[in-house]
Amino acid sequence: MKPFTYHAPVTVAEAAALLDRYQDSVAVVAGGTDVVIELNEKQKTPAHVVDISKLKELRYVKEEDGMVKLGALNTFTELENNPYIQEKLPALIETVSHVGSPQIRNLGTIGGNVVNASVAGDSPTVFLAYGAQVVLQSVQGERVMTLEDFNKGPGNCQIRPNELLTEIRFPALTADEAVGYFKIGKRKSLAIVVLAVSMYIRRTADNHVEDCRVILGAVSKHPMRVPALEQQIRGLELTEESLYETLPLFTDAVQAAIPTRASVVYKREGVRGAARRCFDQILLQLGEA
Repeated sequence: MKPFTYHAPVTVAEAAALLDRYQDSVAVVAGGTDVVIELNEKQKTPAHVVDISKLKELRYVKEEDGMVKLGALNTFTELENNPYIQEKLPALIETVSHVGSPQIRNLGTIGGNVVNASVAGDSPTVFLAYGAQVVLQSVQGERVMTLEDFNKGPGNCQIRPNELLTEIRFPALTADEAVGYFKIGKRKSLAIVVLAVSMYIRRTADNHVEDCRVILGAVSKHPMRVPALEQQIRGLELTEESLYETLPLFTDAVQAAIPTRASVVYKREGVRGAARRCFDQILLQLGEA
């Protein structure tokens, strides 16, 4: 590990000032589950490290003005144990309760998971299904962008060196909206995502699919929407039979995304099972199961 100067701000304003001052050579540490490894292995060699773990103002879950707002320093364990999320956001519970080990869930933060921009990241896939935005703070002010625009590629996102991710927000679901999430790992526990599917569906008064989002994780360079597949699902009657008929289209989407990769063989098969689990979750949430 290369020597660096360590900073531990206690307010967002103080953290933003440090990032602005040292933006030419700085790394941000929250839970440290990824960045500390990169520092130890000299994948990152910053002159300054800003530890934001003491920013208590970034640990919150609230619904406000029709939006669910999650502070970026919430750990996966904190979200898993939050009564609001347990009641209102079952797909997010499904996501955070299967991230890594208990130790990782106790330390890892949702903000760090989003900024890390891993192809195999857990939370970005489900946050895209929820239609999430990210809030970025600097001394110049606040920027808000969709998570879809924020992602650029593996380990790469739109955050600037002098910015701090402070919040992830998305519209609160109505009684006619639901989100499902299911991931496939190589083992039952401590599994890194090898394939994930998340879906959002809004239904009409006569129980048809009015709108939907389909997200595939660990297929492209970052979690990807599949507009052509979404178009096929819109207008369908919201029943198990009609939704299951679209499962072969998920295989087609994976085949089109990674036609030459060796992993396409098992991912094009596994995606149907993952999509079916998402449909089952959505039907259950909407009282149609």
